[in-house]
Amino acid sequence: MNLSKKNWVCDAHTHYVSEEDLTLRIAQNIPSLFSHSTPEDLICFFRKNLPSFLLPTYGIHPWKADQFKVTEVETFLQKVPIIGEIGMDTVWCTVPLSIQKLVFEEQLELASALQKPVILHTKGQEKEISKLIRKYPNRYLVHWYSCEKYLEHYIEQDCYFSIGPDVWWNPATKHVAETVPLNRILTETDGLSAVRWAFDEAPADKKHSTAPIPDTTKSALELVIHNIAMLRNLSKEDCAVLTYNNLRTGFLK
Repeated sequence: MNLSKKNWVCDAHTHYVSEEDLTLRIAQNIPSLFSHSTPEDLICFFRKNLPSFLLPTYGIHPWKADQFKVTEVETFLQKVPIIGEIGMDTVWCTVPLSIQKLVFEEQLELASALQKPVILHTKGQEKEISKLIRKYPNRYLVHWYSCEKYLEHYIEQDCYFSIGPDVWWNPATKHVAETVPLNRILTETDGLSAVRWAFDEAPADKKHSTAPIPDTTKSALELVIHNIAMLRNLSKEDCAVLTYNNLRTGFLK
């Protein structure tokens, strides 16, 4: 994939992995939304004085919903341009759902009041979250949606969707990539550790069907773009430009 005239890859949802990764993102001009789940992590990010195309996001992640109160971190929620990732999770999380829901709704209400877009974590709670966000009109990005149900509930609300690095083998992620409106598709890595996880989780009969595990953010994003392009009958270049513009002039408008 030759995008040498201009870098068109972008990462709509990621986490800090290493200084090496951060340095490469800067050198390659990769717009990236860095998610933070603790005030300490966010403060460290701000202290780095990074280029403006590396944006911080912050929110109380469902896994930490019993560790923070929204009133305690409201200052940090006000500092970031985007709130997230926030949501509910009954797959990988043991925090009582009642606590998750309370913290989630309080953040949704604040984000709506502040007119700040939101990144959603929906694992196992896709149907309930699609109902909750109707109460709080906003611009939403559904990160790495991997459920084969309820997708239409989010499409109806004009949500954006960042396609995860398992799109080359996961039927649910493929379904999202081939179904959502073209002007709502974004790309993400969720961090290079998540990229490696996605490859490790691939069924044995699928592992031979793609290139080696991407070892840089750019190569991981290009693989996601390649697969979206095939699913939507686009050239890789057109798909890259599309997802780039969807982030820069769509979700981040």
